[in-house]
Amino acid sequence: MKQRKVIAILAMILVLVLCVGMFVACDPDDDVDKTKVTYNTTTATMPSNWNELTYADNNDTQIMNYIRSSFFEYDYKFVDDKKFNDDGTINKAGIVDGAYVTVYSAATALEDVTSSVDAKWGYTDAQKAEGGYAWKITFRDDLKWDDGTQITASDFEYSMKEMLNPLFLNMRANTYYDTLRIKRSRAYYYKETEVLYPTIASFGYESNQEAIDAGAEVYFDVITFYRDLTKVTLSGYVTKEGKALDWAKIDDDTLYATADDWAKGDAVAEENGLTVKSFYEAYVKPGVGSYADYAEVGAQYESWLGIKKVNDDRDVTWDEVGMYTVEGENAVVLCLDKAYKFLNEDTTLNYLAAYYMSSLPLVKRDLYEACKISPAENHTKLWTSKYNSSLETTASWGPYKLSEFDNGSHYRLVRNENWYGYNMDFFKNQYKVDEIYCLKVSDASAQWMGFLSGAYDDGSLSSDNIADYKDSKYVTFTPGTGTFAMHLYGNLDVLKNSGNNNGILAIDEFRQAFSLALNRDDVVEKIWPGSAVKCLGVLNDQYYYDIENSATLDDAGVYRNSIQAKEGLLRAYGFVQADDGTWSTGSLTGLTLQEAYFTMSGYDMNLAKEKLNEAIALLKADPTKYGWDSSKKITIVYGSSADTAKQRDRMAYLQGVLNELAKGTELEGEFELVFDASAASGWADAFRSGATQIGFGYGMSGNALNPFDVVGAFVDPDDKLNYHKYWDTTKVQMTLTMPEGDYDGAGETITMDLQNWYFCLNGLAEVNNASKKYNWDAGFAPTSVRLTILAGLEEQVLKKAHAVMLIGEYDGGLLGAKFNYFGESYNTFLGWGGIQYLEVNYTDAEWTDYVNNHGGDLSSEYKKTA
Repeated sequence: MKQRKVIAILAMILVLVLCVGMFVACDPDDDVDKTKVTYNTTTATMPSNWNELTYADNNDTQIMNYIRSSFFEYDYKFVDDKKFNDDGTINKAGIVDGAYVTVYSAATALEDVTSSVDAKWGYTDAQKAEGGYAWKITFRDDLKWDDGTQITASDFEYSMKEMLNPLFLNMRANTYYDTLRIKRSRAYYYKETEVLYPTIASFGYESNQEAIDAGAEVYFDVITFYRDLTKVTLSGYVTKEGKALDWAKIDDDTLYATADDWAKGDAVAEENGLTVKSFYEAYVKPGVGSYADYAEVGAQYESWLGIKKVNDDRDVTWDEVGMYTVEGENAVVLCLDKAYKFLNEDTTLNYLAAYYMSSLPLVKRDLYEACKISPAENHTKLWTSKYNSSLETTASWGPYKLSEFDNGSHYRLVRNENWYGYNMDFFKNQYKVDEIYCLKVSDASAQWMGFLSGAYDDGSLSSDNIADYKDSKYVTFTPGTGTFAMHLYGNLDVLKNSGNNNGILAIDEFRQAFSLALNRDDVVEKIWPGSAVKCLGVLNDQYYYDIENSATLDDAGVYRNSIQAKEGLLRAYGFVQADDGTWSTGSLTGLTLQEAYFTMSGYDMNLAKEKLNEAIALLKADPTKYGWDSSKKITIVYGSSADTAKQRDRMAYLQGVLNELAKGTELEGEFELVFDASAASGWADAFRSGATQIGFGYGMSGNALNPFDVVGAFVDPDDKLNYHKYWDTTKVQMTLTMPEGDYDGAGETITMDLQNWYFCLNGLAEVNNASKKYNWDAGFAPTSVRLTILAGLEEQVLKKAHAVMLIGEYDGGLLGAKFNYFGESYNTFLGWGGIQYLEVNYTDAEWTDYVNNHGGDLSSEYKKTA
C-alpha cells in the first residue's frame, strides 16, 4: 500500500472502526475522575503488531494510528480562516463544506532545495530548474516520546536506515524505495541479496522463448509449481524437525503442516508422484537453466519463468542513500529520483505533502535495538523485531499511548501528555477523549447487543438490524475507497487437474456470464445491507484524478465521472457505440453516453446465457483441453476465512445464481458449490494457489488520489496484492491511438502489453527496463491521455472477469448518544472529524446515569429518526 497521511487516518479512525466493529466497556468505579471521558469500542480481531516498518494489514493500524504523528496534515477550511470563536470554541458554523487546507504539524518548514543540494546527488540543470526532487524538512523542537525522551532529526534518519535495513527486508520499505523513490534506497535495501528474480517482462522480453534465445539465464518458480501440484501453501509448512521449509536443506521425503502433525505422522498427502525430496532432487538442486529442461517439467507453466539476475549493485553505503540530517539544524533532506509538487506557487503546502509524505518512519532507538531478533533466534534467514507488539515494546509520539494490552482480550490507550500537539493553539478544544478502550468481541450480535445496552459507543448496520435502525438519527453512512469483488480462479493448468471437473472457469465467456448473471442491487440488499453500494468498476467514485482542481471541473475530478471511465465501463458490460456516438445494448438503442451509463446495471441474464452457451460450445469442442467429463458435476470450491452462517448464506446465494444462469442450457443442474474454510486466515493464499476457486475479497482499496497507480493490483503480475498472478498480462496486448499534443508518443498508434502500459502510465518504464519506455506519469502527459489509458486498462480487467466487481465500500453505522461527530457532512480528507474533533455529550459518570435512566436499554432511543 502506498504511503498515506497519518493524522487524516487518525482523524477518521472512528469511522473506520464502524467497518470492523471495534468497541468496549468502562469499569464503573466510584473513585474515578468524574470528568473522565472514555471511548469504548470493539474489534473482531486484535492487531498482531503496530510497527510501521512491518505491520501486515489495516487491522494492525488500529493502535498504530493513535501513537504516531504527522509532519503535515489536513484540516477543515473555515470562512476567513477563522478556526476559533472569540470564546475559544471551534467555529463549527464557519466550516466550508467539502473544502480542506494542508497545515504544518510536527514539521515547521518544508523547502524545495533541489537547486542547492550537493552535486553528488546528480541532478541535471533541467532538474534543478524544474525543482521538486530534493526536500528539506525542519522539525519542531518539542517532539518527544511518551517517556519524555527528545526526538530529533537524527532519530528520523536512524529510523529510515532501519526501515531499509537489508538484513531485515521490511515489507513496508517499498513506500520509500518505490513510491517516494529515495535515491539509492532500492539498491541499499537489496544490498545483501545476491540474486534477484525480476520477471522476464521487466527486462523487455515479450516472451520466455525470446529471453532464452537472447541468452538470458532463466529460473523456474519451483515453489509455486509444487504448491499447485499438492494444493498446499509451502510458506506455512514445516519439515519433520518443525523448522520452516528451506529448499536448500531438504532431507525428508514428506511435508507436514506443523511439528505436531509430524509427531502424529499426519503427512500432507503426496500427489502426482512427487515428494518434497524427489522434487528437490529432480528440479531444484540441479537447477533448470535451459528451455529443454523447462519443457521437460511442463510447458504449460511458462508464466512461472523469470530472469535470474545476479545483483551486481551491492557496494552501496548509507551515505549514498538520499536522506541525511542537516548539520546544526533539526532538519533532514530527502533526495528523490522523482519530482513531487509538495508546495504551491505561493509556498503554501500542497495536498500532496500530507498525502505522500505525511510522516517518515520513526522508532525509539534504544527500545528498537533491544527488540531486534537475530536469525539464529528466530530460525529464519532474516532479522526480525518484536518492536511495537506488546505493552512493554511500545513507544508513542502521538496523542495517545498504550497503557494495557492483552492479545486475547483488550487494549487501552490513554492520553500521551508529552505529545507536542497539546501545546499548540491549533489543537485547542480538540482531542477531548481521555481514553480509548477496545474489547475483543468476535460475535457481531453480541457486539450489537452491547451497543444497545450502552456498553459500546458504536454499532454497525447489518441484515439483522437494518430494518429497524437504517433511518435512525444516530446513523452515518461513510463512503470509502474499498471495492469488493467475487474472485474467480482461472488458471486452466490447475483447474483441469483439480479433480473437480471445473475447467470451465478458465473460459473467459463463462466468467463473463457469471458476472452478467449477478444482480448487484440484489447483492447489496441480501449480502451487504447497510454497508455497501453497487459498484461495477475496478475503482469506485471515491477515486480522484485531480482533487486540487475538482471544484472547477465538470466531473469534480472524480475518475468514475470522467468520460473515459464511463465509456470504458459501458464497453466492458456489453454496450456498443455507433458511428453517431450513441450507445446500444440488446433492445436499448440510440442512447446518449449519460443515458447509457445510468441505464447500465451490470445485470443482463439474456446476455449472460448467450455467454454461457458460448462457453459450453468451447468446452464441448475440446473437452480434453479443459479436463471436462460430461458425466460429472462441475464442482466449484467456495473459500472462506471462517465457517459462519453469513458465509454459508453467501455461498447459497451464488448457488442460486448459477442455477438460474444454467437453466435451459446443457449445463442445467450441473453446477455444485462446496464450502471450504480450512485455510482460515490463509484463505487468500489458498485461492491464489487454486485450492479454492471462488472467494469474496477486496477488488481495490486505498490511494484515493492516484487511481493510475492502484490498477497495478490487477494488471501487474508482480504486484503483491494481485489475486490473479497467473494472468500473464505481459502477453495481453492493447492498442491505443494517442491524441496529438506535446508528450511522448503523441499522435502514435501504440500496441503494448498491459503491464507495459501500466509501467508507462506511472513513470516506471525506465526503472523496470520495459520494452517501450514512454513516460506518461503525472506532469509528463495531459490528464485526458492518462485517463484514456487508465480506462483502457480497467476495461481489459473487467472483460477478463477474474474479479467480478460487485460493491463499493459504504459503511453504515451508529455513533452512540455519548458523542457527536463534528462534521455535518463527510469530508474526503477528514471523514466526520474523527477522534480529533469528536464532541462529547456525557462524561463516563454522566453516561452511566444516562444508561440507567433508560433502564439499560437504548434500543428505543436509537430508533428515533429526529
